[in-house]
Amino acid sequence: MGSKVTRSIRGLSTTALLLGGIIGLAACASDQGSRSTEYAKPPSYSGWTDEGSTPVAVQPARAAEPAPARVVPAAAVGPCPGYAPAMSGAQSASMMAFPTGDARTSALLVHHVTPKEVRLNESYDYTIHVTNLTQGTLQNVVVTQVSRDNLEVASSKPAFTKGGDGNLNWALADLGPCETEVITISAKATKIGTASDCITVSYNNALCAAVRVVEPALALRKTITPEVLLCDAINIQFEVKNTGTGVARDVVVRDQLASGLATADGKNVIEIPAGNLGAGETKVLNAVVRASKTGRYENVASATSSGGLKADSNSVATVVRQPVLTIACQAREAEYIGRDLTYRLCVKNTGDAPANDTVVTANVPAGATFVSATDGGTVAGGNVTFRLGSIAPNAERCVSLVVRPVNAGDYRVQASASAACATAVNTTCNTNLRGIPAILLEVIDISDPLLVGDNETYLIIVTNQGSAPGTNIRVTCTVPAAQEFVSASGATAGSAQGKVVTFAPLASLAPKARAEYRVVTRATGEGDVRFQTTLTSDQFTRPIEETESTNQYK
Repeated sequence: MGSKVTRSIRGLSTTALLLGGIIGLAACASDQGSRSTEYAKPPSYSGWTDEGSTPVAVQPARAAEPAPARVVPAAAVGPCPGYAPAMSGAQSASMMAFPTGDARTSALLVHHVTPKEVRLNESYDYTIHVTNLTQGTLQNVVVTQVSRDNLEVASSKPAFTKGGDGNLNWALADLGPCETEVITISAKATKIGTASDCITVSYNNALCAAVRVVEPALALRKTITPEVLLCDAINIQFEVKNTGTGVARDVVVRDQLASGLATADGKNVIEIPAGNLGAGETKVLNAVVRASKTGRYENVASATSSGGLKADSNSVATVVRQPVLTIACQAREAEYIGRDLTYRLCVKNTGDAPANDTVVTANVPAGATFVSATDGGTVAGGNVTFRLGSIAPNAERCVSLVVRPVNAGDYRVQASASAACATAVNTTCNTNLRGIPAILLEVIDISDPLLVGDNETYLIIVTNQGSAPGTNIRVTCTVPAAQEFVSASGATAGSAQGKVVTFAPLASLAPKARAEYRVVTRATGEGDVRFQTTLTSDQFTRPIEETESTNQYK
């Protein structure tokens, strides 16, 4: 009987070392249908056996009330705190460390907790506790029931799968560091005697290495000032973005400018390094260019990287406009002394942009004084200034200024017009101020009546009654038949040829000035005689005539 028990006990407590998956050990447990026997075991695991050794038997337990729940003592193992399943007095447990059998060098610790005895054909539960003894995650942990005797498994939690060899498998997936997973199994024994099963546990950790596969990509957006004046700077902005994954290295934005555009240093190409762009990173770059002429400029820019990436921007355009001014001066070519002079200045914008801040300036001619100006013109320092504001394309503004001259002569106005971003323009106009010629010719005989044989003196007075000088004045006298020439004097020298007395031309006679001439004759006969005087000048080509009568007697 003792040997049978011993053999039975030895059979029940035998531990099998199985290789399955990567590594594994097997643990076996049994439930007796008639009695329960406990054996003293080493503290590392139950089911201890050693060939040639005899286990120490414990007397059969008496039937009694179930003992209170107890916990299998546990000590810390490696980095993990000790784990022990909670049990009642009616349960027993066996444990085994996998794969070495020593918890200190193993990865998994398995507890197999079963009732000490069960009833025939009655369902009962037992549990398997699987603990990760490491601080790493164990992958693909699988518990396999490799054999069973007098044991019908009905269900479990988690559910099992049945292999083609009839073994039951519990795939626990991954166990975290020091984590325990409990399998609850419902089964029954169909024969009196012993019900047993053997399990093994395996895990299959995989060392994986991954290489990140990236594909950076560039996108470029370009914006430009849509409309400017020729004198304004044109602002260009580039937004370059890495729309892909990974780093786009040594990114450069390049813009081949349209003909007529240039940078401040005269280049027609913009190249701006953007450096490295991480995935999703955007950099904003700016540039300033200027146009040399008006017109529409359109082009695209590009972005490249050292990896051969390239992206073109959207096409953008800027329109460059400019106001263009013309100025004209309108004035009378000639005017008479005593009248004010008016100068009319007209400014026209023939360009395609408004002429803002338009200013017209004109001088007050030398020798004249300022009288008035239209459109708010103001005088300062001898100049009249008109501030006209903005002149739209193809529009014209005209202003006038009035001056008062003093003397005859040329009165010249020099005017200029300027506006923002427009080239200044100039003009001149001139008015010749003239006097009105008016000559008064008077001839007076000093003695009248005149005794034959006496001398008569004729006083000839030439008076410039006009406002213009008389020039090249010629006086000619005709002596009557009853008289003879004696002498001539006056403003210029006179000479006689026969009855005609001619005075040398008087170069100029100022306005309001007078010139006198005298002709002396002698009466040679009686009668009513006529002394005739004729005057011509540059201003009066038609002769001015005056006749003086003298009554001569004996």
